[in-house]
Amino acid sequence: MRAERLEREFEIDIVWRPYELHPEIPAAGIDRGERAPRPDGYVSPLRALAEEAGLPYAPSSHVPNSHRALEAAEFAREQGAFEQFHRALFEAYFGRGEDIGDVDVLVALAAASGLDAHGLEAALRDSRYTTLVNESTQEAQRQGVTGTPTYIFEAGDRRFPLVGAQDYSVFQSIAQRIGAEAKAS
Repeated sequence: MRAERLEREFEIDIVWRPYELHPEIPAAGIDRGERAPRPDGYVSPLRALAEEAGLPYAPSSHVPNSHRALEAAEFAREQGAFEQFHRALFEAYFGRGEDIGDVDVLVALAAASGLDAHGLEAALRDSRYTTLVNESTQEAQRQGVTGTPTYIFEAGDRRFPLVGAQDYSVFQSIAQRIGAEAKAS
């Protein structure tokens, strides 16, 4: 992923924060319906970016409510396995079209990521991370975040928001403009 590459190439720290883009989606998710066929040769920009990053892309017509997935990621962060679980979430949703709002899917991803699946299930049942996710989402909204992903580059008192899946050269350009040091190869 571009963020991981940026961290490998520059002296920069990436901190993922939970942000629920569509809290109005019911807990069971919604059906987006069948996708209309695209013109010959059309390649979705998201598909192209996924392929460039070496990730599968198989979107579902079901749109999950992401709140539980965000809570599960916070559980993984607390267990020291955020990066691995976060990648598993991306692969499940974007690569296999799985419902990441479904507790059973999240528990299976946790087990496959080496996390305590029963512990995650209990945390979700007890809404252990609900407040954290809600507060993080509200803070992001106060800062003007309106889309995902949003990357906020900070250098001293300067802030550079970057919204959406962008080409790596855009990330690289911003990192250089804020004075991030390149790592030795």
